[in-house]
Amino acid sequence: MLKVFSSTDTIFDSNGDAVINGARAIVHKEDNGDYSVNLECSLDYIDYVKSKNILVAPTPTGYQGFRIENVEATRTKIKALCKHLYYDSDNYLIADSYVVDKNANDALDHLNNATDTPSPFTTLSDIMTINSYRCVRKSLNEAITTVIERWGGHLVRDNYNIQVRENIGADNGVTIQYKKNLKEISVIYDWSNVCTKLLPVGKDGFLLDSLYVYSEIQYDLPYTKTVSFEQDIDAADYPTEDAYKEALRDDLMSQALKYLESSQYPSVTYTLSANMDKITDIGDTVVVYDERLGVNITT
Repeated sequence: MLKVFSSTDTIFDSNGDAVINGARAIVHKEDNGDYSVNLECSLDYIDYVKSKNILVAPTPTGYQGFRIENVEATRTKIKALCKHLYYDSDNYLIADSYVVDKNANDALDHLNNATDTPSPFTTLSDIMTINSYRCVRKSLNEAITTVIERWGGHLVRDNYNIQVRENIGADNGVTIQYKKNLKEISVIYDWSNVCTKLLPVGKDGFLLDSLYVYSEIQYDLPYTKTVSFEQDIDAADYPTEDAYKEALRDDLMSQALKYLESSQYPSVTYTLSANMDKITDIGDTVVVYDERLGVNITT
């Protein structure tokens, strides 16, 4: 059921100002990204589907409020883009506030209490990493984005409650399979960044004695690259020239092996559409199986 509330409402337990019937509403949600609804309904609701009113729509995580933004009316229907109430955080400014050595929960509380106008949101996080952040002339939304960049985590938006969680989603035993519920699938293999033989270059052109480093995986064709690596190693910290060169050698070999470990395989992008039951939210685990394409992944 779709319901419309006035722009200042914060409790959505009732039917609001109107219940919209016969509408088309598509919820779009991305991890740490867009969360919106595209609404289409008849002209019968022209007095309610107005900019800044709140559309309350059912989602896999319950009823959520979406601020009606761009409204387009034609002779036969109304179209509107509605953004989750979270984006009201764009309207709350933090002039200058310093988060010093705090976990993510305390950082969110600190920033949420530093807005120019009292914030309507509550915040919560289970990330215990300690970090700092000087926030100057940023919106609350921008500040939260920075918290996610520095502390990590996933944004969970529940009406006026904002959470940053270390992990999201659940494994409900969902399988997407050819001739079952898989509608479309495409698989793109990108070999442009593959490297199996590396010539690493270190500080001041330093090279390994062996010159090249090889990955565990080798293909019929060579994938050879040369890469320069930063080395924060000072000769003054070592008693002899040989000790200094050994430190450069060990560090360069370590960086080269890490590079090869992540670069020895092509990147693979899967895009699919499917009819899925038991999906509860972004971050849920699914198994995708298509024998024709050799796809058998948990993602």
